[in-house]
Amino acid sequence: MLDDLVATPAFVMGPRTEIVGWNALGAALITDFAAIPEHERYFIRLLFTDPAMRELYADWLSVVDLAIAQLRMDSAANPEDEKLHEIVRDLSEIDPDFHDLWSSHEVAVRGSGTKILWHPVVGELTLDWGALTDGAGHTMIIWTAERGSASHLRLERLAEISED
Repeated sequence: MLDDLVATPAFVMGPRTEIVGWNALGAALITDFAAIPEHERYFIRLLFTDPAMRELYADWLSVVDLAIAQLRMDSAANPEDEKLHEIVRDLSEIDPDFHDLWSSHEVAVRGSGTKILWHPVVGELTLDWGALTDGAGHTMIIWTAERGSASHLRLERLAEISED
C-alpha cells in the first residue's frame, strides 16, 4: 500500500512511535528513515534529537505536544510495556522539555489535522494529514495537499527530485 502511494507521502508507526514502514516521498518529506539505526527510529525520538525535525515543523511544539499525548495514550493501554518505559526514560534524560511535557499527563488519539512544514528543498508546505489505524497498534500517517495548490505543486516537485 505504501509503495502505491507514489504522489502521497506516508509512513507507518507502531504503538511506541517506532517507524516500521515508509514510502519514498515520505522519506523525502520527513527524513531518510533507512539511514537511522532501527533502535533510534522512533518518531518521538526524532522530534527531540534530530535538529532537522525541529526545522521541518513550523509549529514544532504543537507537533511534540500531540505526539507525547498520543504516546501516553498508547502507554495507558499497555502499562507494562518495558520498551515504552525505556523510551520515556531515555528521552527524559536527553531533553528536559520532554520530561516536562510527559509529566503533563495529557492523552490524545491520532486523527487528522493540518501542519505547516518548512522543507529545506521545496520550501513551505501546508499539508493535511490523516491517520489510519489497524487493530494491532499500527498507524499509517498520510499527508496530502489541496490539488493545484502551491503545496501540491511543491510535493510533486519533491516526488520528482526523490525519483532521481
